[in-house]
Amino acid sequence: MDVKISAAGSKQRPHSRGAETIVRPGPYQILLLGSDDGHRDQLRSLVTQRIVDLGLDPEVIAFIDEKDARGRNPRAPVMAVFFGSFVHAADSSLVKELIEDSIVIAPLVSSLQQVQVEIPPQLRNVNALEINGGGMDRLASLILETFRLLRRERKVFISYRRVDAQPFADRLYDALDARGFDVFIDVRSVPPAVDFQSELWHRMSDADVVVLIDTPGFRESRWTTAELAKANATNIQILHLLWPGQQEDGSSSFSHFMKLRRRDFWWLIPWHGRGVTKDTLIRICEEAERLRARAIAARYRYLLDNFCDAARDLNMTAVVQPEQWILLDGVNSDKMLAVVPAVGIPTSDRINEIFDEVEKSNANIHDIWVIYDNRGVLNSWLSHLEWLDRHLPVRTVQMAKAPGLLRGLKA
Repeated sequence: MDVKISAAGSKQRPHSRGAETIVRPGPYQILLLGSDDGHRDQLRSLVTQRIVDLGLDPEVIAFIDEKDARGRNPRAPVMAVFFGSFVHAADSSLVKELIEDSIVIAPLVSSLQQVQVEIPPQLRNVNALEINGGGMDRLASLILETFRLLRRERKVFISYRRVDAQPFADRLYDALDARGFDVFIDVRSVPPAVDFQSELWHRMSDADVVVLIDTPGFRESRWTTAELAKANATNIQILHLLWPGQQEDGSSSFSHFMKLRRRDFWWLIPWHGRGVTKDTLIRICEEAERLRARAIAARYRYLLDNFCDAARDLNMTAVVQPEQWILLDGVNSDKMLAVVPAVGIPTSDRINEIFDEVEKSNANIHDIWVIYDNRGVLNSWLSHLEWLDRHLPVRTVQMAKAPGLLRGLKA
């Protein structure tokens, strides 16, 4: 199989096995408006790091200052960030123009109580982010979500041992929920009369990050160690919180370790952690936010590599597009197949987005597949996807079945 990337004028860098080169998508344009008091440099640094975590070239992002905003490329994706301040709170013709062009503008303020004095009236109907308290980290992720480099769903799975860490897990749930994460925790997220363990595996398979609370008794539990093994087996990244005194676990291949210290608790009950400090919860939430890009990139790479290897074995040519989907040639047709890796469980909304994205291309496409990792997904959901396949112009394909379906195309 030849794996190629098509995008004129873009940089190339080596890819993994079975691939020749990758040309990065972009450019994606970020307009920097309003105040310039050092926060712009902080945002540049955060976004650049997220791009690197995704395995992309940092040059796919172009930061454009306000004075150059009207010279932006009208054919390339664009988003604006307005840094609020007392001296930049008046309406402007540029902001009016961006609003009329339906360009997303994210307002950033020192405090939500200061929106009325730091943000122009044109933008006061838009939800603002605070600079402090994790707002800059959230903004960096929001930018990549707007450009569809990260999925909009922000899903976290909390793995813990109830008898050891229930109060800690509850406080962590509330902190992540307040940051806009869709958080799974067993005592709040599993409805009555549901197969408990199957629901856990299903929700874990759809998580961006697993936050694992490694208390002294965690590794003694059959179920919690099974969750760790499941996450490792399915390439899910783990934010591994080590309780004071706990050592890193060498078997945790996809773990990013974060050591908790005695001073992270104002009142440490060794088996509960009820007194975790607010600053510690903020640090954990920020680490989860930063880990998302790396986690999604790892799962996307798993799907991309395995599919391209299967195509190579059948002498098909897979061309990875700048928008990160695959154009497959070499089947028995005068048209080509578009294949889109989907991290997590495909939903009808996401399938519709994929169809719209691929339809905008100029390729002579015969069919569209959405490939996904079916490990851990409930049978009822797999049946639902099969039903959708009969009614939508897009077909969902389990990664485990993709090689057999490719062989069928060659027959």
